[in-house]
Amino acid sequence: MTRRLGAAAAMVVAAGFLTLLARDTWHWSRAVHDADARAALSTVTPRAWQADETLPAGLVRRLLGIDDDLAFRRTAATALQLASQEPTAAGHKQRSIVEAALVRLARGGDPVRASIAADDLGVLLYADPPSPDQAANAYLDPTQTGPSNLQTPEQKAQLQFTNAARLDPDNDNAQRNLELMLRRPLPAPQKGSPQPGGSERLGHRGSGARPAGHGY
Repeated sequence: MTRRLGAAAAMVVAAGFLTLLARDTWHWSRAVHDADARAALSTVTPRAWQADETLPAGLVRRLLGIDDDLAFRRTAATALQLASQEPTAAGHKQRSIVEAALVRLARGGDPVRASIAADDLGVLLYADPPSPDQAANAYLDPTQTGPSNLQTPEQKAQLQFTNAARLDPDNDNAQRNLELMLRRPLPAPQKGSPQPGGSERLGHRGSGARPAGHGY
């Protein structure tokens, strides 16, 4: 009798766990889908990709294997959010962190994601103010031997848009941004160049258009 009661209790616990597992799985799937849909239409915050979980410690998220997908989406959303804001000294560190993260993604093995990352990096670099004492940044242009401040924000951005279009010819945002850059006369590289302007804005229609998650 005791064994039967123990087995019955174990089955009840297992059934409850599976119910919660299914609930959290559905919530994550729905949350990512909804956030992607909103991001395809307008800029969203990185917190858009968040689900209401019942099981502790992100168990379902890890089981689904979507941590890299979420990190990719949140990094891209943060980049476009920063690009829409006026650069400040206080936000310089965050911009540098996001730019470095985009560089790593742009060098990844997935050409679609790498293209999106390079395109987002171009948008962010375009919005960066030129810095007279900027140190060498080889990752912005691997062929560059001198200090990175010899390039204007437009030139840095154009390099990334070109790379994005090469990585994924179907990336419409990258193609559009590159076309806009090629239609603008690029100033000669020099220190203290003015912030680029113009009536047409670079960027995405939204922060979405992300490839589907690989975890589920």
